[in-house]
Amino acid sequence: MSYTPDESSAQLYAEKTWLAGSIMTGVGYGVVLALFWLCLQLLWRRTRVKDADYARNCFFLVYVCVMFTLGSLFMGSNSQFTQLAFINDRNYPGGPGAWEVEMFSISVDEISNVAFVLADWCATALMVWRCVIIYRDCGSCPWPIIMMLGTMFLGSVVFGILFLYQISSPLSSPYSAAGTNVNFTLPYFFFELATNITVTILIVLRLYLYRVHNKQALLGPGHVAEHTSVESVIVESAAIYSTFSLLFLIPFATKSPVANVFMQVLGEAQLIAPLLIIFREAQGNGWISSAISSTSSSKTAVQSPQYSDIEFTSQHMRNEGLKPTDYRDVSMTAGEDSNIDNDDNVVEVPRTEEDHI
Repeated sequence: MSYTPDESSAQLYAEKTWLAGSIMTGVGYGVVLALFWLCLQLLWRRTRVKDADYARNCFFLVYVCVMFTLGSLFMGSNSQFTQLAFINDRNYPGGPGAWEVEMFSISVDEISNVAFVLADWCATALMVWRCVIIYRDCGSCPWPIIMMLGTMFLGSVVFGILFLYQISSPLSSPYSAAGTNVNFTLPYFFFELATNITVTILIVLRLYLYRVHNKQALLGPGHVAEHTSVESVIVESAAIYSTFSLLFLIPFATKSPVANVFMQVLGEAQLIAPLLIIFREAQGNGWISSAISSTSSSKTAVQSPQYSDIEFTSQHMRNEGLKPTDYRDVSMTAGEDSNIDNDDNVVEVPRTEEDHI
């Protein structure tokens, strides 16, 4: 006896992708929760010190709280939407997969839709800002980059609004637009992907040139490796964000049900990249923190080593080839030739050769 629903294999496969996407979204939310807590602890301690980075740390603190709130709204709404599809309305004609496509505009799912787009805008804005900062700190003129990325970001905002309008209409979804021949899903995600890939390429290129230029500079190979190692390049360039965007867009363009998985996961994956960047900044390992540190240290690039009197005397004796037993004679002679009173009543005891190591 079979308990398989009376549905086609294509319908069952679509349902599997929707359910798998919901489960993987929960995993992504766990990563977001951990990063949020780490960032919150570090930034809270930093904001209690009103130094030159106080305003930036406050901004990062508010930013991570907003992003975590949006991620939580997306996770809660998406979970409720999945429950309605697979439990409450399980007998909907076509199965849960058909229900999720045709009920995309209900109020429960609208929360996740709006949270998704707002988080996407915030994440993209941070990536664009990071790219401009990196090029500015490297001495390059950022204006062409600002114009190009600003135009792309503006396009993603416009298409994002149209995308929200589309999926908020009854019987509409990212896969179909009721009452219109234009589906804004592909243009919206195309602009987002193009912006993210462009930012990723620009940052990776800038970090590579930075490594080549400063590898033998005063900063040293250790400082350069801090920003050009594999993990730092992945974090600083937000390659995670671009990767998941690509994993969604390719199946979506080919009309594969696999897009159902990554469309849900992207809601949390787009939060991981900016939180990782802010976590590195909170640790003092990010580009901005290191750039400020390098600027401060460059003001005092050459400093003479500080020695105590004993350390200086010992080094002077080694340079002059004097033995420890000669120190008393030298100091006594200097005391006899110059009329210097020994107010501290220091008694010098000559050291034997056995005492010297």
